Amino acid sequence: MTTFHQRLPANTTGRDFIVGDMHGCLDLFQAQLDRIGFDPTKDRIFSVGDLADRGPDSMGCLRLLREPWFHAVRGNHEDMLLDYVYSAAPPYGYNEAPALFFHNGGRWALDLSESEQAELRGDLLRRLAKLPYVMTVGEGQTQFHVAHAELMTGRVDESNTWYNRIEGEERLPPKRVLTDAMVNNAVLAKMIEPLTWGRRLVAEVKSAQSTEQDTPAGKLLVSHQPRHAGLSLSYVGHTPLKKMVLHASHLFIDRGAYARKPTTCLLVLCHEEVRQWLEPWGRDDVS
Repeated sequence: MTTFHQRLPANTTGRDFIVGDMHGCLDLFQAQLDRIGFDPTKDRIFSVGDLADRGPDSMGCLRLLREPWFHAVRGNHEDMLLDYVYSAAPPYGYNEAPALFFHNGGRWALDLSESEQAELRGDLLRRLAKLPYVMTVGEGQTQFHVAHAELMTGRVDESNTWYNRIEGEERLPPKRVLTDAMVNNAVLAKMIEPLTWGRRLVAEVKSAQSTEQDTPAGKLLVSHQPRHAGLSLSYVGHTPLKKMVLHASHLFIDRGAYARKPTTCLLVLCHEEVRQWLEPWGRDDVS
């Protein structure tokens, strides 16, 4: 059974960190663990998803799912991998999953040894399939969510005129940013596409209407609407950006690590430190 939402208690003994899209960059992740002095006996890592594809060590990143301190949500690349492995073959179904997977960096799966194939199919994929689409950690003032793309209902491709004609404008799902009260299985089960593929929220951010801030983790672009009433801070990735972006209570932290350029990096952020950075923008009546 698909897990849409998972709740975890606050960390009362150590620190909680959130890592951006890893995309097979295990070496960059390990370097960040060394930098922050990560203690696996009491600290935790939360991943916004997209562990595999594009980078040099997809299997190494997927193996992190075995670690008790590592918690990840499902992103579009996790779903593409699962769809590729379990795709329906003709004549029983027409499935473009393999082509989509390979186009988005999945060719590493063709180069696995026999033992690695057995490891992937016999263990890692089962762990992958059990991942939630959204995690909520803690409660009250320190609560935060982790998702892959965006916590907003509605269709990702609102310009799809063919779909609009078939469904009728009145039947289109409304576009609405979630609140904490809406982060539940019933709501999330109907919005997997925006949870894993959405880029509508980050597209709303315009540099001319935003403020750039310096943080210990680099530049942060604060939008004209940094907070969304009723929604706790939500860490998301999916869209590679030149700097972090805060908009509608979403902190976008994908810095395109897999590209390995001077302008890209893999972010590993301490939640308590992030809360201190964001104090000037408050919480907007989070419930």
